Amino acid sequence: MRVIALLALSLVAVAAVPSSRSLDRRLVTIEQYPSTALILMTWDGIHMFFHCGGTIINNRAILTAAHCMYYRPSQEFRVRIGSSFANTGGQVIPVGAIALYPGFNDAFFHWDLSIVLTPGFTYSNTVRPAPIAGFNLTDNLTVLATGWANIEGDRQINEEQLVTVSQDVCIDHYDNTHAEIKDDVVCTKRPDQDGGYCGGFGAGIFQSGILVAVHSNCYAPRPSLAIRVSHHTAWIQANA
Repeated sequence: MRVIALLALSLVAVAAVPSSRSLDRRLVTIEQYPSTALILMTWDGIHMFFHCGGTIINNRAILTAAHCMYYRPSQEFRVRIGSSFANTGGQVIPVGAIALYPGFNDAFFHWDLSIVLTPGFTYSNTVRPAPIAGFNLTDNLTVLATGWANIEGDRQINEEQLVTVSQDVCIDHYDNTHAEIKDDVVCTKRPDQDGGYCGGFGAGIFQSGILVAVHSNCYAPRPSLAIRVSHHTAWIQANA
């Protein structure tokens, strides 16, 4: 059953939540983020290691960044779902196909989205799809970035509070760099500094429990870059 929950602005209230302090990155559990997935790499089908994050969008598809997937065949990837930890637990399932966003540019990370297709899986309290945003994020909006950065010696799912940055401000930060801030890019930073989040390539960024962006890249101490899912819902629905 290929069902993707698409929420329009009229269906959910989104408002900026001002913050004068930065919340430390903190450990969370898969029960809090049951749509969270991991992309694993393997060369022999036995030994696997963490590669990127991802987000479940229906009962066979994972949304992640294109730069995580574009240079390897599908048989060298696996997906772990239903676990709070990168290296243990949950289910590990094979990847059947990879859909890269048309025109993805690996030099500049333009249109940095991909869909990982699996044979399918069953939902549970630790495996659920994320509703995806049908609305555009406003500036100075508080969002939560998920990731799998090393904390306390292990890769466990974590979250960090970030704030969206206006396109003009973000473009100024990236002046004289090779990065080009297109309309589908949302920039985020920590509430108390210009630097963004570098712990979650391919992982989801959420607002009020809704998937609003996919983490693409970061260039500390500049804001981090993510792809707005609202700009690409038609492609996501067609390919998932």
